[in-house]
Amino acid sequence: MLLDREVELDLAATALGSGRGALVLVTGPLGVGKSALLDGIGALRAARGALHLRVNAAPMERDFPLGAARQLLEPALRHASPEAMARWTAGSASHARSALDACRPAGAVPAQPVLDSLTALIENMARDQPVLLLVDELQWADPATLQWLRHLSGRLAGLPVLLVCAVREGDDLAGHPAVQGVIEHATHILRPGNLAWQDTHTLIHRYHGEAADGVFAAACHRATGGNPLILNCLLADAAHRDLQPVADNAEAAAALRPAALQHRLLLRLDAQAEQVRRIARAMAVLGDDMNPELLSKLAEVDSTGRDHALRKLTDLGLTTGEQHPRYVHALVQEAVAEGIPLEERTAMHALAAELLHRSGRPPEQVARHLMALTAPTYTWATEVLRAAARAAQGRGAPEVAARYLRRALMGSSPDAERAELLVDLATSERSFAPYTSVRHIAQAVLLCDGPVRRAQAVVRLAPSAFSSTLLPVHELLQEAADALGPEDRLHGPERELALRLEARIRQSTLPDPEKLAGSVARLVALGPEPKTGTVAERELLAPLIGAATFSNALPAHEVAQLAKRVLEREPALPAHVHTTMPLVVASLVAADAVEELSSWLDAVQQNAVGRQTRVEQALIGTEQALVSLARGRLTVAKKQALAAFELAGAKHEEVFTLSSMTLATCAILTGDHQLADRLLAIKYRAEEEPYVWSGLAMLKGQSAARKGDLDSALGYFLDAGRRLEQCGWHNPALLPWASAAAFLHLHLGEREQARELSALEVEWARAWGAPGPLGRALRVYSHMVEGPGSTDVLREAVDVLQLSANRFELCQALLDLGERLGPAEAHGRAALRRAYAEAVECDTPWLARRAEELLAEAPPDPESARGQLTPAERKVAELATSGMTNQKIANELNITCRAVEKHLTNCYRKMSIPGRVHLSAALRELDQQPPNSPGPAAPY
Repeated sequence: MLLDREVELDLAATALGSGRGALVLVTGPLGVGKSALLDGIGALRAARGALHLRVNAAPMERDFPLGAARQLLEPALRHASPEAMARWTAGSASHARSALDACRPAGAVPAQPVLDSLTALIENMARDQPVLLLVDELQWADPATLQWLRHLSGRLAGLPVLLVCAVREGDDLAGHPAVQGVIEHATHILRPGNLAWQDTHTLIHRYHGEAADGVFAAACHRATGGNPLILNCLLADAAHRDLQPVADNAEAAAALRPAALQHRLLLRLDAQAEQVRRIARAMAVLGDDMNPELLSKLAEVDSTGRDHALRKLTDLGLTTGEQHPRYVHALVQEAVAEGIPLEERTAMHALAAELLHRSGRPPEQVARHLMALTAPTYTWATEVLRAAARAAQGRGAPEVAARYLRRALMGSSPDAERAELLVDLATSERSFAPYTSVRHIAQAVLLCDGPVRRAQAVVRLAPSAFSSTLLPVHELLQEAADALGPEDRLHGPERELALRLEARIRQSTLPDPEKLAGSVARLVALGPEPKTGTVAERELLAPLIGAATFSNALPAHEVAQLAKRVLEREPALPAHVHTTMPLVVASLVAADAVEELSSWLDAVQQNAVGRQTRVEQALIGTEQALVSLARGRLTVAKKQALAAFELAGAKHEEVFTLSSMTLATCAILTGDHQLADRLLAIKYRAEEEPYVWSGLAMLKGQSAARKGDLDSALGYFLDAGRRLEQCGWHNPALLPWASAAAFLHLHLGEREQARELSALEVEWARAWGAPGPLGRALRVYSHMVEGPGSTDVLREAVDVLQLSANRFELCQALLDLGERLGPAEAHGRAALRRAYAEAVECDTPWLARRAEELLAEAPPDPESARGQLTPAERKVAELATSGMTNQKIANELNITCRAVEKHLTNCYRKMSIPGRVHLSAALRELDQQPPNSPGPAAPY
């Protein structure tokens, strides 16, 4: 079956069936399937009763007069019966056989009687049956055959003869007068194009005997542009390498460079004139850096020769044109480039780099050619490579930047220059090779001259790599700081360096209780409005704020105020993940102050488009997931955490661990226990970091508790608590281990221990003061208190959580309160209705179902009247029923999303409806009520 050639075959079939004689020309560039189309025409049903005559002309046979004609006709003459031979050679055709057998000198022109005799032979054959003549590579046929074919093509009218000639565009001989003399009689011209992408599936099936995955097929089609020759070469190579047509092999298949294709292309180029070959090679070396003037200089061909060569390459189907010359496919360009002898290719890259540098081209264009050299030889090469690395880093390609810098290191000699290159390299590597990054900073420090240079190198260290490298990072930081001197004795850039060093030192010592207290004292000494004007001042504040958060030394509202001051001045850029700024994010999440943080992270995401690495994307996604968890949006958080986890990969252990832990938390909260168990089975290299160790212990405890292993679960929770205590971390907003352990003590019948641990967490949470952690601690404590006092504690938990961003925690507290009061009691029903509404908003269907089950037990509510809405609530409700999202409503009314959520929650509560889907009907019912309808019952 011939793919994607229905139109061409239909036209040929029509010509065959007409019986009037025709010349069909099949033309096109290299590789579009001209020979395959001739095969397809020969296989047509209309051609089944025809006498098939075919020849494939070859350049080495052009010196044999009528050689192609002999190959075309002799098979039929040899197999003809005596009777058929007598009919075919009757009359004017009587000398046809002798004309074919005669020996003629090269270049001899056949006499007119010879031409007439051969044409008469075809006419006699056509009287017996239709004749189909297929001539492939017409341009390579010998001149005598071409002269005869021209003679024949002018006499086809009225004969049941179809002459199909294939001519390769771009070949020098295709424009020869003898060839043009034949094709000018063409009645139909067929120009097969590249295959459609769906035909690639069919072709892959032929090679592998199985259907291709869509990703694999798309990659192959994209790599070849659907050119039949290139596609067949690629698929043959893939099949030879046993690359099965599955998605996982798509990238590997597209990256293949088939030797068969290179051989075909180089043979074609070798047949061209010298200037065509030179231009083809120069184009292959220059790639996208090309313009006509530069092309001429590199190929050492004048403009006339260049333009002629470009036309020739375009005719051959290898390039796109003269104005903006490009190879039609990267495979073709690379095949030509690989065919250039190594020494010549290296010299061409060196000259290209020099030409581009002189013309002021961007550094990355020059660097691409410098990378092809064994070592940069130009005095300006190192600076160009460094500039190219900066450009690559700026567009979010740190691995490319690192390659430029490694090449620059090969040619650098002075220690100062090597130190700068190592620092730049480490800056690039922190996004994908953090441990190597630390090692290169340590190497650079040894080469730096003076304390300032050493400090400048050390502050490039990314704090995210501190906890998981075996190198003595803290000592490296401290030595640089000691050499530079105390911050209060320095000025200008040196003071900035001292502050940035101090920031990293303080972050590295957060697990040390004594140093933790020192950081809190340092923060207090800076006053209520510390300076945030410079990068260094903000970098220092981040670990100081983190210390206050972890140790629970300052109340949440003070910490949040300081963190917001930093956030107001900090640019919303993805590079913040390589500084101490993630501690500000963690502190705001712990303080239940995430509204401004959420907007800031959204801005980071917007500013990061096209500029962030996978590591940065993963860290930002993890931060956004933590914010969503703090707001009780579990489904959204899980989606964000899963995306971050998939981006993180295993190269950057710290990022991989944080994204895994966040995803595991989301999995446990949403009941995806299979995912949670899979994540917890991973061995993390960063486990020794206290927060990571404790966090994993908490997650393992929750998993064990779910499986009924309460003793092991309790051990995990208590171990987590002990590790946090050893660090001086007393904030339950970090990891609520005491509440988790208290619940297990209670289930094990150890009420006194349960009450003590739960009361301890309430004490810590009150000291911290953030509504989310406090409300959660109070809800847990209510289960430890017996008698009426437990209800009072739950009421307090609900009151506190109404001030929190965490709607999931509020929903749980309302559900507990409604269950405690009972659905038969009005306040209990009100709490359950609000719990249902919050569950719907939080997308926690399991909580919504529990609220529904309890409400189903409630007696009919005598208070059928619905409460009146405030003007603001009414406006928000009307906009919500119009289909607007919360964000759009907030933009419309110039209020925050949080305010919109509160208004909608009040609407649901006042009108006793579960959520947004019931809002429209409830508003209509409210409009039908008398003006003095009684108001709603108390909320609980």
